[in-house]
Amino acid sequence: MKKYLLISLLTCLLFIPTLHAKTPAIADKARYDPMFVPIDILLFRPLSLATTIAGSALFIAVSPFTALSSIAPPHDAFERVGDIFVVLPATYTFMRPIGDKRFTRNYD
Repeated sequence: MKKYLLISLLTCLLFIPTLHAKTPAIADKARYDPMFVPIDILLFRPLSLATTIAGSALFIAVSPFTALSSIAPPHDAFERVGDIFVVLPATYTFMRPIGDKRFTRNYD
């Protein structure tokens, strides 16, 4: 019995993929700062959530004016206003990694 157990364990070890040590992608010093993490969690995330909610309300409030400005070409006024008031704050709040000091729109 021990012989079959040893053979099966050695066979399983052969099929385990080797993990290579690799520098994590977040190790970029310009983007990640461990001292910024508590400030980010306690201050910036709640403020950006409030900004997202206020931007959504403001987007609804200015939508009649946006509809009027959308009459003339190009017809992308709703997209632009929604991007500024809702999408950018929501991206900053929910898509940005914790501790990331920079704000770029490329969080895909």
